Amino acid sequence: MKAIKMRNRILLIDNDKDFLSDLSLLLSSDYEIITAVELKQAKSLIELKTPDIILLDLMLDKGQSGFELLDHFRINQIDIPVIIVTDYSSVSSAVEAMKKGAFDYITKSMDIDELNLLIEKALNHKLSKLQFHELTAEINKPYSKIIGVSSATEEVRKLVQLFSDNRGTVLITGESGVGKELVARQIHKKGSGASAPFIAVKCGAIPKDIAESELFGYEKGAFTGAETRKPGKFEIAGAGTLFLDEISELDLIIQVKLLRVLQEKEFERVGGSTVIKCGARIIAATNKDLRSLVKRGEFREDLFYRLDVLNISISPLRERKDDILPLLNHLKEVICKEMNLKNKDFTDELTELLLAYNWPGNVREMNNVLTRALLLSSANNGPLTKENFPGISKSVKNTTDFDNEITPPETWAEMNDLRRKLSDKISRRVEALFVENLLKKFNGNITRAAEYAGINRINLHKMINKSKDL
Repeated sequence: MKAIKMRNRILLIDNDKDFLSDLSLLLSSDYEIITAVELKQAKSLIELKTPDIILLDLMLDKGQSGFELLDHFRINQIDIPVIIVTDYSSVSSAVEAMKKGAFDYITKSMDIDELNLLIEKALNHKLSKLQFHELTAEINKPYSKIIGVSSATEEVRKLVQLFSDNRGTVLITGESGVGKELVARQIHKKGSGASAPFIAVKCGAIPKDIAESELFGYEKGAFTGAETRKPGKFEIAGAGTLFLDEISELDLIIQVKLLRVLQEKEFERVGGSTVIKCGARIIAATNKDLRSLVKRGEFREDLFYRLDVLNISISPLRERKDDILPLLNHLKEVICKEMNLKNKDFTDELTELLLAYNWPGNVREMNNVLTRALLLSSANNGPLTKENFPGISKSVKNTTDFDNEITPPETWAEMNDLRRKLSDKISRRVEALFVENLLKKFNGNITRAAEYAGINRINLHKMINKSKDL
């Protein structure tokens, strides 16, 4: 489709029909123009058409005043930029209107270039307000440095620095909880577009029937409940970064639309025909093997190759043991500060225990376990001990104290019998670890866990019950 210039809708409100006609003619080449001569008609058009901007004359027929519309906007929290169009004699009234929320004013003897500049300024201000709300929500969150001293973490730091000023698409892979979003934020934060919004979207959390409207926005009347025009995440991201977490969860139909954005740098709102240019940098993340999903027909091959331009793979904690202690100390300090708790040291015995644990839920699990331990031990003044981490103590004991449970066999028959018993015991322990890790990965959602593992829910329930007996 050939790209066309995005035509914003402007509502002109003035009781002078000749002025409306002349101004409509001047602006119609660049904007969609609708007009009203009195307030009732104007309110109806605002309700039906949702203009992007309003040009308003304060003095209307039959004693009506544009101030009434500004009051209506304030009471009903309608956020549409209003430019007052006035003559020289009522400039003081226009200034008063700005105090009531009007964006700016201009005289009726205006230069058309000056008006176009003011309109563009108002439209940019409207989008900036949306982006500001996103930035405000993010500004106080602790986007700390990438913590760790392992060679794998150092490699991630180098790639973040290398990719930060490159606007190419980034694909971040790694198990659930390893810190993929943190890495994405670091790429954004270190890049030239750091002052623009960072918009994070959890693709797996968006219902399939509204995913398109959430990402691309929608026009008024596009579907039942679409009572006004709404920009989507791509539009709000502007020239910033759009982070698509759990990208593998996107429906195949949405994958087609995302492919177009990556290829053509443009999209359309749901129910619209206007092509909107996309200036956002795309960073995607997944905890699944996209190549395997492509082979199974669950992920588009062409989209995969468009995403896999700049790749960062984050290793699980069990493969970078050197990072465990620095991460523990960092998270402990952050948790204590956020929850107003006393920061406590680890005993040497506990430190060894935490270093021996494999952390199947990675940094997310570490944060949750630490938070629980610090809260439950807040009444005590002593250091954190292994008693504050019962789940980890049990897990490490099951995997490290195995040799102590074995009585050396004396005959060939005893050896075969012991081997059979231990083989069965190890198999059950491996199964229990698999179930534990699987449930953590999907936050206890048995349906999703079973679907991911390729087994039915009944069998998974049986495995869970068996693991409880260990």
